[in-house]
Amino acid sequence: MSATPKSEPPDLPGDNVVERQLTDVAAPVALELPFTVRIVRTEEHLSKAIEIRALSYGRHFPEVGERFRSPEDADRAAFSLVLLAESKSTGEALGTLRIETNSKGPLAVEGLLPPDSIYSGKTIAFVTRLGVKNGPEASLVKLTLFKALHRYCLACQVDWIVVIARPPMDRQYVKLGFEDVYAPGTLIPIRWAESVRMRLLALETISCEREWRTSRNPLYKFMFVDYCPDIAVFSSVTGIWAQPRSQVAALPAAKDLDAVFGISVV
Repeated sequence: MSATPKSEPPDLPGDNVVERQLTDVAAPVALELPFTVRIVRTEEHLSKAIEIRALSYGRHFPEVGERFRSPEDADRAAFSLVLLAESKSTGEALGTLRIETNSKGPLAVEGLLPPDSIYSGKTIAFVTRLGVKNGPEASLVKLTLFKALHRYCLACQVDWIVVIARPPMDRQYVKLGFEDVYAPGTLIPIRWAESVRMRLLALETISCEREWRTSRNPLYKFMFVDYCPDIAVFSSVTGIWAQPRSQVAALPAAKDLDAVFGISVV
């Protein structure tokens, strides 16, 4: 009596996977910028940010620019940080903004938000003192500062990003997805800014990616997809010996930047 041949075991999912040599694995595609964006950690860097801030505001409001030539308490407060963009080739300061959060206590801007609203009990980042030096890279610097801001707020679990802006500077925030807290176009007096009427705008940190993707914003890829190691806002949690491993990607088109930043902003 002949023996019954044994059947081969069936192929299982994954049996055909062949492990590659690590030398064959492609590096992540990185977008190399002509400048870096970092958190201000020294008095020298803070002085650079203040100078850019004063010049930027002074272009539109000379008296305000003069007031901004000195550090403010919020620049060194536990609830805030300052971002600084610097040229790689010259070390020159190109742009700055300040992020104030309510993680350590209530912010003044929260007094302007409606009670019992979608903002109540939420983590808030109040963006102030945005300033960018005039030049061919100004629009890219602005957008990169906003990319750094958004990534920081995601990592810190910030629910809403809030700004106040005078017309016509408010239009750029609207193009970035910010919406009026009150009725569209409403201008409210800002007590700590000599009661000048400004627009109060907010952006939901989580949903803005979906909004940009759905609207097919031409800058979506740069804002939400591109890997930019020159944005080093989390460098303090990276090993000091770490170096980016990457391929090179293309910068966003000038026409797409102009579509958002066609007017100057402070």
